[in-house]
Amino acid sequence: MLFIGLDVGTTGAKAVVADADGRILGKGYREYELSFPGTGLVEQDAEDWWKASIEAIRCATAGLPDRSAVSAIALSTQGATMLAVDRDGEPLAPAITWMDRRAEDQAERLRGAIGGEELYRRTGWTASSTLDAAKLLWMREERPELFRRAACFVSTLEFMNRRLCGRFVIDPTNAAIRQLFDISTRRWDGEILDAVGVSADRLPEVLPSGEELGKLTPSAARALGLSEEVRVFNGAHDQYCCALGAGAISPGDMLLSTGTAWVVLGVTGQPLFTPSHIVPGIHPVGGLYGALASLAGAGSALKWYRRLIGGDFSEMDREAAGRIDSASDLLFYPYLSGAGFPHGRPDVHGTLTGLTLRHDKYDVALALMEGVAFETALTLEQFASNGMGIQRLIMTGGASKSRLWSELVGYATGYGISRMKEPDTGCVGAAMIAGTGLGIFKDYAEAVRAMVRDEPLTPDDPSRFAFYAEKLERYRRELPRAHGQQ
Repeated sequence: MLFIGLDVGTTGAKAVVADADGRILGKGYREYELSFPGTGLVEQDAEDWWKASIEAIRCATAGLPDRSAVSAIALSTQGATMLAVDRDGEPLAPAITWMDRRAEDQAERLRGAIGGEELYRRTGWTASSTLDAAKLLWMREERPELFRRAACFVSTLEFMNRRLCGRFVIDPTNAAIRQLFDISTRRWDGEILDAVGVSADRLPEVLPSGEELGKLTPSAARALGLSEEVRVFNGAHDQYCCALGAGAISPGDMLLSTGTAWVVLGVTGQPLFTPSHIVPGIHPVGGLYGALASLAGAGSALKWYRRLIGGDFSEMDREAAGRIDSASDLLFYPYLSGAGFPHGRPDVHGTLTGLTLRHDKYDVALALMEGVAFETALTLEQFASNGMGIQRLIMTGGASKSRLWSELVGYATGYGISRMKEPDTGCVGAAMIAGTGLGIFKDYAEAVRAMVRDEPLTPDDPSRFAFYAEKLERYRRELPRAHGQQ
């Protein structure tokens, strides 16, 4: 039996096909567009999700001797991208993505109506214009006709589940990020729904990740080129699927996903609520929780710098590796998109200190990478100081391909690093859900043993540890100045 993991992300759909031995037999990817109809507005056409998913799955299965061997599918999806649909599940307007900030006023009023800390304690998330509670209130006030016409308000997972098997179903990881769901009761929160003016019957059913939802509808089977006997299992938010796909399934495991933003997701035995607002959530593995934080713009800072100086990443990586001593006086605070977690200062901008005529572009590149590594260390300190015993750090994404950057993270944080050999961990995690649902794997631990391929990386130079311990302390001491404080 074969099974598919499908990731429907912010910019494209990816699919992998795997077998019972955990081998990836095929891959497919198709991009789609974001639209920007006004300041702070970021939208998407939900039909593009479905069209790209069809193409990605057909590409991934094209080389199979027999497509009828595919027996199951599960999804990994972007979270907090909201869509109003009619009774037939058809979109009534473009989806409002998780990057959209039109609902700032509504988020502030929700904070006042429910209480900022109360919202956090119930949903795991602080009030935000990017989440669905505020966006629903905006739609009710600014687009009342659309609000009245909508039979259901869904996010990416439910829309795609409906296209696959005819049911609007969400999982707890995606439900929580909508800020309408109480993670302790595992139900839609009545008081929040009242505050935004939506009844629970206009929201999807909530079922655990891994729950069987049915089989492909005849139309979905035809579109995908698969059998109508393919079983559909409920998926999860992409960061939680990445956690599965990277093997972060035990308390103390810490996943570091390095994309445009660097996202830290720790695995805990109970919800982790903190003064700095680490985001607790329900892990797909029964009885476990996730704890999430995001370093805004960490990865995009280096992309910006490469565009500025030209060249490619491999050249920058190679040259920067020889600049550790010459860049020792440089401190780069990589806040090009504001200072995210744990600072919570979107108004703060990037700062470079210690620059002299003797420095070159590779000194600055190394300082930037070090700055992101230091921000990672400050973030992990928040987890550890709030009771999470970090056992290992698992890196995936673009920066994990750089041995230099991975080692810098290790030296700055003091943890050994495991780097994923398979980059599409969201797809792999979704495939694990499908394979475990089929019974190919008896549990996620067995799925991890079969499917996770990693490379241990253990920084072991004592002089480098001492060097970066001292430089991290300098970085910490200068934080108030970098934040515009005297």
